[in-house]
Amino acid sequence: MSTIVNAETIWYLVRASGTVAYLFLAASTIWGLILSSRLLREIVPGPLTLAMHNYLSWNALGLTALHAVLLLFTSYMDYTVRDLLVPFSGPYSPFWVGIGIIGMYLLLLTTLTFYVRGRIGYRAFHAVHYLTYPAFGMALLHSWFAGTDTPALEMVYLVTGVTVLFLTLYRVLAAVGGGGAVMRGPGGENGRIPSAVK
Repeated sequence: MSTIVNAETIWYLVRASGTVAYLFLAASTIWGLILSSRLLREIVPGPLTLAMHNYLSWNALGLTALHAVLLLFTSYMDYTVRDLLVPFSGPYSPFWVGIGIIGMYLLLLTTLTFYVRGRIGYRAFHAVHYLTYPAFGMALLHSWFAGTDTPALEMVYLVTGVTVLFLTLYRVLAAVGGGGAVMRGPGGENGRIPSAVK
């Protein structure tokens, strides 16, 4: 009986950690888009907005790692470490889980580059940070096709996906209309990026 309870508990933790990881990633992506669109610059101090963005990203990354590690201990699926590190090699829904693994790597890359932005330069950091878009998109697809599929969560996926799409279009149109988007750079600096390189 205890084995069954433990197996069910682990499985619920797998699902819960994956869901909350997605919510943190969605919040981080939406927050980053709001920052880059300058919608909160007059309300929230720059250092606080960057700290919040970093906090959300690390929580998304940590919970994603927990989500993956817990799969090693569930009796419902036979996952190995290799399955969790190599995309498209797992026993369950290999394509959509593989998409999620690639998204995890992109999230790891964009999160870690925050700490070396002074060395690689703002333009390189900004270019790498664009990988947040495919990272979020892959997490969304992974969650939709391989994750928990309750009606409530499907609505969450839909709302967050539409929100990211809307804010992205807003940012692009604002950049095109202004001839360039003024972005907050490392350390609170501002840098104008010509529309041609966006």
